[in-house]
Amino acid sequence: MAPPRRIQWIFAASTFTLGLAIAVVFAYYVGSWLDERFASGSIFSSGLVLLAIAGGFYNLYRHIRDSR
Repeated sequence: MAPPRRIQWIFAASTFTLGLAIAVVFAYYVGSWLDERFASGSIFSSGLVLLAIAGGFYNLYRHIRDSR
């Protein structure tokens, strides 16, 4: 017996949220390390965080597209 559709969407939403949060935190720390190493202000941390957010939403888009 397959789980109800509502449970599948809750699982997908929680997976997206957790994955996005982990990616953003990791990108921030790597970017901060690169900024400190190259004395570049906050260029790397900002860029990597934006890239992580864009990647997370692209992953959500692919999941929604493939689940139809």
